[in-house]
Amino acid sequence: MKNDYLVVSDRVQQAIDKKMPVIAVETAQIYLGLTGNGAVMDGIGTKGVKLNEGEPPNYFKIANNIGNLIVQNGAVPAMIAVIDGKIHVGLGKADMQYLHDHHDNLKKICQSDLPLMLIGSNDGVTTLSATMMIAQMVGISVVVTIGVGGVSEDYADTHHVSADIEEMVHNRVVVVATGLTPGSHPERSLRFFDTHGIPVIGFRTDSIFTRWMSEFSHPLKYRVNDPTDIAATLAVKRSLDIDGAILVFNPAAKVITDEESYNSEINSDHIIEILNDNVTLAAWIAMAISMDLDPNIDNRGSKRSTIPKKEKSMSFEVWLFAVKKFAQNYDVALLIFNNLPESEKERLRQEYEDTVD
Repeated sequence: MKNDYLVVSDRVQQAIDKKMPVIAVETAQIYLGLTGNGAVMDGIGTKGVKLNEGEPPNYFKIANNIGNLIVQNGAVPAMIAVIDGKIHVGLGKADMQYLHDHHDNLKKICQSDLPLMLIGSNDGVTTLSATMMIAQMVGISVVVTIGVGGVSEDYADTHHVSADIEEMVHNRVVVVATGLTPGSHPERSLRFFDTHGIPVIGFRTDSIFTRWMSEFSHPLKYRVNDPTDIAATLAVKRSLDIDGAILVFNPAAKVITDEESYNSEINSDHIIEILNDNVTLAAWIAMAISMDLDPNIDNRGSKRSTIPKKEKSMSFEVWLFAVKKFAQNYDVALLIFNNLPESEKERLRQEYEDTVD
């Protein structure tokens, strides 16, 4: 897509053109969600957790590590930010370092801010709402984040609804997140999603958690255990021309408490640890989407089968990684397979032939 205000990196554009798995990343959570000098950590999911006094975190390191995680999981990272009044999709190392060096001047940009941010030489990082909008604009189907803004807990007084979920009403991407951001009312937020036709899916979970603490769980209507089902759901929505994003909650394995206090280095590691799980899931979904799944109902009308344009809905290698889950990244899964005895390799190939449409 050509636009005077849009700069898409060659790597990302080539991946989009070739229908390779691409993942858009919300950058506000990286550069403005974690600050030093005792500032409140906004986006990790706790209220009032403060960092120890000291040097601010290395934002470049966090962003670069997240990009590397996406590559290790077999996808192309598309971090999005505004630099010098232009939307950049697919940040290089120099861009990530620039944002780190100019951290104090960065603006937090939601979708309604974009026009004003693009009429001057502004620098800023995009919230989930702006990231979703730009991702759809350039043809990226999967967005990864940590927290999603919802209906505020004090809605009766403020009538505040996050721009994140307002954008989801009109967008058609898949959003992979850990949970709702602090200050969101879980039941009201889930009702909003339901009323506005936004499927909320728990990945291998039946609940989401308030501030990601398991004692405050809230049931979800839908659960899936296979990333290809999420890709197929997106394909159905697109084939029926239905507006609305798909929200996938992937609760963190590690819970945190309001009493915990972290220094900057530990918090940086914690962000990467949480995003690692979300990036892995997002990569599985993006891979399944890139396989051009064509959802159809079989003759009995009782079972959904994914009939691809190609011979199989996914390659044997992707099946090993995304379904059999040999490892947390694509390359290691293949390495493990290649070191198996021939008899075990043959058994797996036969299982693939028997189970993958």
